[in-house]
Amino acid sequence: MKTIIKIIKHQPEDKCVSVKICRLHSHKSIDDYNSKRVDYGGLNLTDNETFIDSLIQKSKHRVDTQDEKETILDTNIPEDVSGVLNIDGLIGKVIEPKINYQGTRLLKVRRIEL
Repeated sequence: MKTIIKIIKHQPEDKCVSVKICRLHSHKSIDDYNSKRVDYGGLNLTDNETFIDSLIQKSKHRVDTQDEKETILDTNIPEDVSGVLNIDGLIGKVIEPKINYQGTRLLKVRRIEL
């Protein structure tokens, strides 16, 4: 998921910035989201790129919260497709993967009967 941020205000005396954050492909403008203060005391201040990267890493949980609050379109409600593989049975169905793509992957294993 691509994320964007917008720095609204800088408070150097408190070492804080007010930022708005959302998904790049959001259906709302970044200006429609609330801003939050973020303490940058522990962030990487080497250059713009590392600062922005560490700021996003610290704030990206807000994007997940925003996604959970938004309503799901009726045409996007996923169906349960567990069971034996039937590719033809999957045609035309909206499916939500049960995998978190932030480093977690399914591992191929063999079943062993004891």
